[in-house]
Amino acid sequence: MITNSQMNIEDIIKFYPESGRIHLNNKRMILMEADAYGTLRRDLIASLGIDRAKGFLLRHGWSYGINVAKHLKEMFPFDSESEWLSAGGYVHGMTGYVSVEVKELIFDPATKGYYSECYWYDSVEAEQHVQNFGYHHEPVCFNLVGTAGGYVSAQLGRKIIFKEIECVGKGDLRCRLIGKPIEDWGADIDTELQYYEEENLAQELDRAFLRIEKQKEIFKRALKINEKLSKVLLAGGGLESVVKILGEELNHTVIIEDKNFNILESYGRYKKHNLLELIKFPNHEPTLRKQINQVINEKRTVHMTVPEQFGWLHERLISPIIIKNEILGYISFLKEAGRYDEMEYISLERASTICAIYLLNERTAIEMIQQIKGEFLNELIRGSYNEEIMYRIQILGYNLKQEHYVFLFHLETAAEYKGNEEHLIKVKKQISEMIDHHVKSLGQPCLMSTKLNQIVILMPHEIIKRSKLEVNEFGQTLLNGITNKYRNFNIMLGISSICKQIKTLKKGFEEAEKAIEILKLKRSPLRVIYFGELGFIGKIFCSENLADLENHACELLNEIKAYDEQYNSELLKTLYYFIENQGNMQKTSRDLNISMGAIRYRMKRIQELSNLDFTNSQDFFDAHLAVQVYSFLGMMKFN
Repeated sequence: MITNSQMNIEDIIKFYPESGRIHLNNKRMILMEADAYGTLRRDLIASLGIDRAKGFLLRHGWSYGINVAKHLKEMFPFDSESEWLSAGGYVHGMTGYVSVEVKELIFDPATKGYYSECYWYDSVEAEQHVQNFGYHHEPVCFNLVGTAGGYVSAQLGRKIIFKEIECVGKGDLRCRLIGKPIEDWGADIDTELQYYEEENLAQELDRAFLRIEKQKEIFKRALKINEKLSKVLLAGGGLESVVKILGEELNHTVIIEDKNFNILESYGRYKKHNLLELIKFPNHEPTLRKQINQVINEKRTVHMTVPEQFGWLHERLISPIIIKNEILGYISFLKEAGRYDEMEYISLERASTICAIYLLNERTAIEMIQQIKGEFLNELIRGSYNEEIMYRIQILGYNLKQEHYVFLFHLETAAEYKGNEEHLIKVKKQISEMIDHHVKSLGQPCLMSTKLNQIVILMPHEIIKRSKLEVNEFGQTLLNGITNKYRNFNIMLGISSICKQIKTLKKGFEEAEKAIEILKLKRSPLRVIYFGELGFIGKIFCSENLADLENHACELLNEIKAYDEQYNSELLKTLYYFIENQGNMQKTSRDLNISMGAIRYRMKRIQELSNLDFTNSQDFFDAHLAVQVYSFLGMMKFN
């Protein structure tokens, strides 16, 4: 007796080069190049159409499988029927068609019951189909499937049908097929059985006619849906109308999501689930990982099964919405189970194009309005405003009579992006959109413009009030949201004091610029300054007099600072609160939570170290200035 492991190619195939013959036992064979086989297959499909060619290849494979089974029985006395069954896959691998891995094989010799599940790797048929036609929406290993069915059917004496579930030819990582008796398949195999039946030309023509009629109906219905979608777009309808038309026409749940998979619009029965979590999940099985890559990176329409762990088990046909090769969002059909047909693919991809046109129009309109508003804002902060500008801004729905702050964001690009103006423009645009979205969420728009490495915003005081934050806290909140996303940029925010009239906006912009200048000079990690809190220091502080101010502060306070460091005392802190409390020792005592005696002792020691007389108004002013400079340069640190 012999086993599969003992078989080798010399036992099965005999080569006779002198006569130009290759034999399988006493049957002549030929050796064909894979590309030649692919060309033959390509021409069959081109001449007969994919369906007729599929039937031809299945039946050819079936006949070949029966012949292989017959010849192997004549050549080898296998130990068992199980050995016979698995020998076909072994021969397939030896002859170069495909590598077979049997995942599961159940066989009952008494009843001839049979079930098998196999993986195919390096299928020559799938390889050639992709090479000649690209990916197909269904499995394509027709000849190999027929061969497997013919071989097993011949061995068992009953009709065994194999069906390919996954296929490299439709974008899967490997081919997977299941085989079982025709009776065990039930309705799942009905659509495949027609390909196994021999038909005359008249029957083929009838089938071709029916296919053409069916195709015509598909295109007519798709055209009808397309016309409705186009009309709603031309009539100014939005995404809500798109999902409603699709849902009603196809009786589907339809959703449109942004690029982060947040719902924009939906129609039908939608169950909440987190698709972004699915996309980011690292341990998907290979087929799902491949499908996710096709959607996100290859930007293709894909049918995927969403596992239950990500909200609910369902089938999703998803198509990216693309503008200028950038994905803006996704449109999907959802259903509990089943496949999607050609009609649904065509309709979804057309709807994706309609959504892209709509979003492009919206984006263009928004950018146009923002550009106009930005130009008006530039005029205002230059002080070049007039009644015409005022009128045009009012036409855009903006109230200039309300009180405002000028917010100035300053962006310092990381070294790797220096000189990359296109990247900086993109980032400024994205930051502007983030701020605009946040401000609008508080119920009011703002004016905004960008210039060089700056973003200028005219922020209504009403927005700050609605946020229930102080203006510097509101600015810090905005900045935190931006810096968390753009860590490669050093971003600072200068905020003007409140501008009660339009004519003070120019001054407000200058104050915001001054705040940015101070931030650049400071030696602390602070990234937001509200000019209204600076007091007189904001008016005199600039890069030109920085050295003089620092020298002045050091002359007065360095001895006190050195004493604190040597004796671990808090004289600088005491002086700070004394100055802040306008020389009131009782308030200073309460703020520091120490006795009046301790305050008097500390102030006496401060006067001895600094030679300052706090009863003298000039000395008090000099001390005030020195403390402010120390503080804003980050040289004074205490709890």
